[in-house]
Amino acid sequence: MKHISILVPIGAVALGTIEGSYIAFTKVNDFLLGMGKAPLFKVQLIGLTKEPQQYSQFFTVVPDLEVNDFPKTDLIIIPATNGDMKKVIQENANFVPWMVQQYKEGAELASLCVGAFLMASTGLLKGKQCSTHWMAEHEFRSL
Repeated sequence: MKHISILVPIGAVALGTIEGSYIAFTKVNDFLLGMGKAPLFKVQLIGLTKEPQQYSQFFTVVPDLEVNDFPKTDLIIIPATNGDMKKVIQENANFVPWMVQQYKEGAELASLCVGAFLMASTGLLKGKQCSTHWMAEHEFRSL
């Protein structure tokens, strides 16, 4: 079974990128279970702490695990964040060593939209191409 880690960042997040990722993988599992097959994915929300994160003043996301509590994952999904990207990177810098270590141990990383900023802060994109939201292109290149 593949382990999927969806990050629950500090700060403003495009909530649909957390929810959508979670639903996509869990629906695949539901479909397989309905066919009498084993699920393919274990999906967990990973935060810097287990403290609930409130997004858009109305919605709370509660991480299943703290970033340093989980020793191995197969895929890390970095959701889209909103606001000042330098601040986002600073507030979530403690994800970086964990993401780098997971990558070194064989995990893949995927960023959604401007989640590319946090992914780039790992240094793993040096010399590589990636995509981000077209409106963030100039800011992304300047960091």
